[in-house]
Amino acid sequence: MKFIRKKRLQKSLSAFLGCLLILMAASLFVPKKVEAATPYGQLKVVGNQLCNSSGQAVQLKGMSSHGLQWYGHYMNRDSINFMKNAWGANVVRAAMYTEERGYISNPSLMKSRTKEVVEAAIEAGIYVIIDWHILSDGNPNIHREQAKAFFEEMARTYGNYPNVIYEICNEPNGVSWSGEIKPYAEYIIPAIRAIDPDNIIIVGTSTWSQDVDIAANDPLPYSNIMYACHFYAGTHTQWLRDKIDNALSKGIAVFISEWGTSDATGDGGPYLAEAQRWIDFMDARKLSWCNWSLCDKNEVSAALRGGASTNGGWTDAQLSESGKFVSRNMKPVTIPTPIITPTPTPQVPTPTPRPGDPTPTPRPNQDNKITVSYEQNNWDTGSTVSITITNNSSTAIDGWVLEWDFPSGQEITNMWNATYTSSGSTVTAKNLSYNGNIGANGGSVTFGFNISHNGTNNKPSSFKLNGIVCDIN
Repeated sequence: MKFIRKKRLQKSLSAFLGCLLILMAASLFVPKKVEAATPYGQLKVVGNQLCNSSGQAVQLKGMSSHGLQWYGHYMNRDSINFMKNAWGANVVRAAMYTEERGYISNPSLMKSRTKEVVEAAIEAGIYVIIDWHILSDGNPNIHREQAKAFFEEMARTYGNYPNVIYEICNEPNGVSWSGEIKPYAEYIIPAIRAIDPDNIIIVGTSTWSQDVDIAANDPLPYSNIMYACHFYAGTHTQWLRDKIDNALSKGIAVFISEWGTSDATGDGGPYLAEAQRWIDFMDARKLSWCNWSLCDKNEVSAALRGGASTNGGWTDAQLSESGKFVSRNMKPVTIPTPIITPTPTPQVPTPTPRPGDPTPTPRPNQDNKITVSYEQNNWDTGSTVSITITNNSSTAIDGWVLEWDFPSGQEITNMWNATYTSSGSTVTAKNLSYNGNIGANGGSVTFGFNISHNGTNNKPSSFKLNGIVCDIN
């Protein structure tokens, strides 16, 4: 009997060890990327830019679903293909609420609806954001374990497709970045990365994903991370664009994963003039976006009118004012490089200098009344630069032009809060309509840009503002 029991024990132990080895192997398995159709291949973050597989900056534009538990039927194969082909969409977002009768109440239904959107987007050859849509549960740590299990399953199922983007907490609110949101991200991101090492991960920020500037002061230590910023045109205006520029100047990448033409309630408006300012702002910086939302709900932010088809093919009569505006702004934008035609210079004889004639020099900046600070955040062969002009004089500056020379062959790839022209190594930056005035006695203005370089990135040695030599701070 003892011998029989021993043999049974040995068999049971062998079976247990075999199962354990299988489970360990499965947990360590990282799926290889498959050859799936995508607009830009495997996405990656370079500096503060979302880039294609070759490292060139790209911009994604598309629609977010409303809550999948209520309006998931509008996001399907037919509607996704229609948005891709008729509107130019190259990304969609599956908004899977956690509370509000979402995943926590019915995980199997919510996973099924999310997978339907993901698979339809992969089949259409566009990108798809899997959105863990916290809202009333403002602290992402409330359902931290469920989030970890969910994203591990999504990564195992779809992590080998370059189409997939993970948004791990939609709109944290009532919590701080350093106290709650960053620790949550530091728990979830390694779980995803153990399975999917390189697809983009979007992390929500505090105050309903508005405080990207706060996150920029204490960024996450992982690659291919972007930070969510959400806006509604009737509520969020230039002050939020300034926060985004601040964050970009510190080197983090921002994804506008939700925005609307209404106010923050989803209703009111549409505020199309302010929405156009946001469109221009996002296009100039190649900020990717998803508009809220693809549904026929009776609210201004809904893209569809009541009773519109769930399968695409929408005419203008079936689109809301918001839907018409957004769909027409979804096509990829090419911002042309300005071509400067030089004005012919009349041939004037050069006078022979007389002994004692002084050599003309630029007007000095008396008493350091104008200062320029030049801060850069470098990576590989690129850099993000922030320039601040400070007016210490007793007279306001109404309209400004700043000139400098790049000493190392640098080239600007895009600029925000100013326009620019280049001629050889000389760059001329000019104010926009809203920031031309620099107040007296310490008033300042900041603009920024990205540059490419050959590995040497020396700072300019001098600046002139409106022809006056500036002090460098």
